[in-house]
Amino acid sequence: MISALVGAVIMSGVTVAMLLALTVSDNSLKKVGKYPLTKEEKKILSDAGYNSPRDFQKVNDEIKLINFNK
Repeated sequence: MISALVGAVIMSGVTVAMLLALTVSDNSLKKVGKYPLTKEEKKILSDAGYNSPRDFQKVNDEIKLINFNK
């Protein structure tokens, strides 16, 4: 009887920990890719022929519009 109670408590704790981990990972995935271009990324775009600040701003605007919802 006691072992069943201990098992139930352990299962409850593991379930709470799993739900917490899913919530944390889901919140971090929502923020992924939402930062402006880095110097290295700007250099890659410049090497590809996109040199103007307007081009960089267009890419930054598109990054802001990315929707990671399911």
